[in-house]
Amino acid sequence: MSIRERFTDDDWFLLGSTPAMIAAAMSTASPGGAIREMVGGMRSTVEGRKTHADSPLISELLARVENWDAAREKARDYRERTRSRIESAGIDSREALLDQVVNDCETVADLLAEHATDADADAYRLWCLDIAREVANAAKEGGFLGFGGQRVSEEEQAMMGRVESALGLARGALPA
Repeated sequence: MSIRERFTDDDWFLLGSTPAMIAAAMSTASPGGAIREMVGGMRSTVEGRKTHADSPLISELLARVENWDAAREKARDYRERTRSRIESAGIDSREALLDQVVNDCETVADLLAEHATDADADAYRLWCLDIAREVANAAKEGGFLGFGGQRVSEEEQAMMGRVESALGLARGALPA
């Protein structure tokens, strides 16, 4: 049985969309640097293919689509499904988004424990934490005209801790 066949379509969607939602949550955890943080999130998501090349789960989640039309259709489907999930969950604030991402991480941790190998589960968790760290480090928070500020804000540190815990990792497993 392939790694994909171990999960329902909804579970697979959640596994595929959670890394992007973590990036969005980290970007909104603290105001500032949104463009750099978006780029950092996208870069670290794609880097998962190299960083965790030995993970069949991540390889399958990041499998290249055979042609441009299929890629566009997949992106459109994910965008619509994500929007639908956000609307149906009544997410209307930054705090609600952060809470939903934590809930999704908890659900993903349960899915991984039930359907993935330990190696794939660990790789996925670390991939998600790599994304959180990359977004948090993408831009300084605070300061003025690029001077001063701090690389990772307290809000971002707190959100990373929540993500770590929800994914089933010890607090501090991911240094900022």
